[in-house]
Amino acid sequence: MLTLFRSVFFMVCELCGKDVTFCKKVMIEGVLLEVCTECAKFGTEADKGRPNLASPQPVIEQRLERREKRQKQRDVYSDGGQEVLVDDYAALVRNARSRAGMTQKELASKLNEKQTIVSKVESGTIRPDEKLVRKLQKELGIVLKESPPPEVDVKSTSSGFGSLTLADLVKMKEK
Repeated sequence: MLTLFRSVFFMVCELCGKDVTFCKKVMIEGVLLEVCTECAKFGTEADKGRPNLASPQPVIEQRLERREKRQKQRDVYSDGGQEVLVDDYAALVRNARSRAGMTQKELASKLNEKQTIVSKVESGTIRPDEKLVRKLQKELGIVLKESPPPEVDVKSTSSGFGSLTLADLVKMKEK
């Protein structure tokens, strides 16, 4: 706040209320204040020219990392025998929801998720994370995870021709 007094501009210290000719921008207890030089010792001088944007950045970075992880295609053979999401998960969710007679909004509220998430899962735009997969499986009574097919070493087949026979599959299943 500026006050005109005898052709000299005075500013009011936001901490102590004194009329001063010069104020500093200082961060005190997380609040940016314009204070006199005496009150400036109670805080740290704020960056000049740009506001402090340090706090939202980690949240944004975390959300971008989670989004990137969700959308990344996974190699089923590198998972080492873990269950993986079926390829046609979008159609399975959509058909199970319609069989149950629910709208996307109703399903979303039962799952405690946003309707846009359900919509994107049904359209195949995003791959649901483990937590959402469990919720969908429980609510809709479907199976969205499967074991990846076993890796076949074609060179070690009994036929010796590099092709896989039914006998080779039976032997692999017994192991």
